[in-house]
Amino acid sequence: MATRYYKRYRMDFDLKKTDIPSTELPDGFEWVEWHPRLVEAHARIKAECFDGEVDSVLFPCLSHLAGCRKLMSDIASRSNFVPNATWLIRHANRLTSPAYCGTIQGMSRATRLGAIQNVGITPDCRGLGLGKSLVSKCLEGFAEAGMHRVYLDVTAANCNAVGLYEKIGFRIREVSFLTLNVPESENTTSLA
Repeated sequence: MATRYYKRYRMDFDLKKTDIPSTELPDGFEWVEWHPRLVEAHARIKAECFDGEVDSVLFPCLSHLAGCRKLMSDIASRSNFVPNATWLIRHANRLTSPAYCGTIQGMSRATRLGAIQNVGITPDCRGLGLGKSLVSKCLEGFAEAGMHRVYLDVTAANCNAVGLYEKIGFRIREVSFLTLNVPESENTTSLA
């Protein structure tokens, strides 16, 4: 087995000092607030968003629907789940079913600290500004819940996500490395 190291950033957003960007969605898209009956919808969209992405390799539960169902069920059942920071985006003109195309969840980690979980936009809807609006909507929910700071973790190789978070106002606070053992034929020791 070979070892592969994945660089990860912990980024944070100061709700007291930084303005939250607009949460306006383009025409044809709408917000769907959290409801317990939406666990399956969040799981399905999460699986679609992370299919083939590096995070589905790092976190195998994201690589299949059953894993996403368990993850979403676990998140929603925790006492530190923040419903105000948990959203779906619905695309009224999407030809495939379901019409959901974005998902995000929020949890609290301390009295005034929020944690963003699993930001995802389906491949067919990327590049439309939905990710920015989704994260901003989540930040609004954390502010309503009384949080002062919010953090998220992101794989450094996901340059689009890192750039998006920086544009929103997140700042890199920590760098870490996640270790993954892969078959020798697949890779040698490297950083991604």
